[in-house]
Amino acid sequence: MKNSYDNKAFNEFMSQDFGALANWINTLNPYEFVSIATLLGMAIAPALSINQQNSLGNFFEQMGQTILTISAQSQTVKHKMKQNSFVSKNEITDVEDEINKIKDELIQLRKDALMNDNV
Repeated sequence: MKNSYDNKAFNEFMSQDFGALANWINTLNPYEFVSIATLLGMAIAPALSINQQNSLGNFFEQMGQTILTISAQSQTVKHKMKQNSFVSKNEITDVEDEINKIKDELIQLRKDALMNDNV
């Protein structure tokens, strides 16, 4: 049995620009989006047996869930990174403020020490 990764049709399919398809789909208004999906489903279903319809429908459902799960996790990670960088910026600002206070105190201590030496 031949491995599906060696299949010419599979390789051609995988070399498609799915980003361009997604960009095109994102230009559709909600009614066009639903209409095209409905028409494609209605055009494909009659050419398939009931078992094939069930299998292909479940395949598309799983593919959609996978895409949505990846998207949700990406958003979660980006949000977490923004929160962490915000906290880090605040921490950096706090540390810088403390360093500046310590510098000011050292300058004052030097002035006091020099004044005591001169007296």
